[in-house]
Amino acid sequence: MLQQATESPIPKSPKKSGWMSQFSHPRGWRGWVVGQLMAIKNRERSLWVLSLLELRPADRVLEIGFGSGADIRRLAARIPEGFVMGIDHSEAMVRLAASKNARAIGTGHVTLRQGSASNLTYESNSFDAVYSINVAQFWDKPVEVAQEIRRVLKPGGQVTLAVQPRNKDATEATVLKTGEKLVEAFSAAGFSPVRLERKLLRPVSVVCALAIK
Repeated sequence: MLQQATESPIPKSPKKSGWMSQFSHPRGWRGWVVGQLMAIKNRERSLWVLSLLELRPADRVLEIGFGSGADIRRLAARIPEGFVMGIDHSEAMVRLAASKNARAIGTGHVTLRQGSASNLTYESNSFDAVYSINVAQFWDKPVEVAQEIRRVLKPGGQVTLAVQPRNKDATEATVLKTGEKLVEAFSAAGFSPVRLERKLLRPVSVVCALAIK
């Protein structure tokens, strides 16, 4: 039975307006531009996180918050016999990612949906791995999301959540606190043990929490 716990939000960036608000919820043509910029700027971070996934060619993998779809495309190349699925709350990102992965979507290798991380529209025990990159800091109820992730994972499935704090006042202390909150959310959702990995990047490190169901 999953533990009941008081939600302890992962440290977030201050609310922003205009262009900066697009990073948490991309919309319209500005969201399209931001999605493209994020894909280019965050390549090193993405490659590191994907390297932590211990995948087999026929695995079923879910990305939460796929943004521009760049990592969906990278992942699809790594599991040629498997299935890559993605969910994102931004209609603009779904359109952008679909255009980047049109061929794989056409063959059934990739499926993308618009939706919420706290209400994953997939059957229980569906995935060998679930991951997200720089999305968890926007979740108001991280334990609830972690429980949903645990539900859709197969027994023995792996979850990998990475966050690189990007608010202008972020420090390595912010990174450590973020990692602690990720561990708390995983543990409250029933994952044990949970381990942390960290990679030094600029302006601050990226921290990644990993666990097995």
